[in-house]
Amino acid sequence: MHPHFPDDHGDGRVGGPFHSQKSIHKLLGGGKVADVLLWKDRNLSAGVLLGATLIWYLFEVVEYNIIPLLCQIAILAMLVIFIWSNAAPLLNIAPPRIPEVIISEHAFRQVAETIHYKLAHTVAALYDIACGKDLKKFLLVQNKHLLCYLYKKKQCDNCSSAKIIEGYCKVPTCV
Repeated sequence: MHPHFPDDHGDGRVGGPFHSQKSIHKLLGGGKVADVLLWKDRNLSAGVLLGATLIWYLFEVVEYNIIPLLCQIAILAMLVIFIWSNAAPLLNIAPPRIPEVIISEHAFRQVAETIHYKLAHTVAALYDIACGKDLKKFLLVQNKHLLCYLYKKKQCDNCSSAKIIEGYCKVPTCV
């Protein structure tokens, strides 16, 4: 028994008013997650910490966006598969096995028709707004642009109108 922990039983059980005679490892689930959280598997725990730190650094410090990151990962994966498939005969290794994805013509046509319908509906609505056929929406859009312009002008009194319109002022954009 340790002098600072009088309720420690030495067999993984912890006593006290807030514990029900279970170890912390068992309270955390007792599996891989508990091992990572309690640093029992140091390599995996260090990898998780390093990965979380890298993600935090990319998105918070560098202010990187998720879409370019996903695109660059996809390009890198295509490059690796290309090099692997072309180098496989030279190095006497098996080329990568990429599963063949088969989509039925019916499912593809349904998706294409849905996208076509939504796109045509959106373009028609924008056309009606731009032509002034839907006066209420047209005025709402124009008022929003006017309010954004006035907000930017108020925030950047020392900027010229051209700089405000081109977005040189450092004020939040109106959505």
